[in-house]
Amino acid sequence: AMLPCGVTPRSAAPDDLLELPEYSYSTLLSAMRIRHARYEPYTWIGPVLVSVNPCADLGSFSQAMMQRYMESPKPCEVPHPFAVVGRALRGLQNGDGSSSAAVLVTGESGAGKTEAVKAMLSFLIARQGARNARVCDSLVGSTQALEAFGNARTLQNSNSSRFGKLAEVSLDAQTGKVEGAVIVPYMLEASRMTHRACGERNFHICYALRDALERTARGLAFTRLGEAAASVAGTEEAQ
Repeated sequence: AMLPCGVTPRSAAPDDLLELPEYSYSTLLSAMRIRHARYEPYTWIGPVLVSVNPCADLGSFSQAMMQRYMESPKPCEVPHPFAVVGRALRGLQNGDGSSSAAVLVTGESGAGKTEAVKAMLSFLIARQGARNARVCDSLVGSTQALEAFGNARTLQNSNSSRFGKLAEVSLDAQTGKVEGAVIVPYMLEASRMTHRACGERNFHICYALRDALERTARGLAFTRLGEAAASVAGTEEAQ
C-alpha cells in the first residue's frame, strides 16, 4: 500500500481505525491491507471489531492467547474477540444499570464467524468459570452437533453455517460464574436437502450417517455423531 508522505506504517494502520490521520474509504482499506500483511487479523473501529480471515492458523485462539487476556493486570485492549467478551463483562460488572449484554457476530460466508463464536464461548467459560463441568461440556460441545445438522460445504467454505444461531448465556449475579446457556438455531436453509448449487454439498450429517452405516457394515466402531460430522468437515477442507 502507498503511504502518504510522513506517515509511518503504525500510524497508518493503528489498532483503532478511528485514530487514522485521515478518514476515507482509501485510508480504511489501506490500513486493513497493512494490518493483514502484518498478520493482525483484528482491528477496532470504535466499539466494533473488524476481522479479516487470514485463512491460516495464527494461534489466535490458543490457550496462551486466552491467558494473555485473562491475566493482564489491566484490561487488554488489543483488538481480539476475547477483548469483545471482556468489554461486555466489564459493562455488566461496573454497575452501569445493564442486566444483559449482546455481541453480534456477522459477515459473509467464510469470514470466520463460527470459529469466533466458539472461541468466545470457550473464553467466557475459562474466564468466569462455571457452576459445574456439565455446563462447560454442554455449551462448547453442542456446537459440534449444530454444525453437523446445519453446516455444509459451499463454493466459498468447506464448513459453512447454513443457519443463524442465538447463544444466550446466564451468569450468576453474585459469583459471575456461568450458570447455564440456551443455544437457539434459526433460519435453517432447509432447501439444501433437495437442491444445491453445482459443486456444493448437503449437510454434513448426511455424509456422517452414510459413513456410520458403512463402518457398521464392516464391523467397525462408530464414534459420536458430532465427531463424525466434524471428521467429514475436516476431510472436505483438506480436499
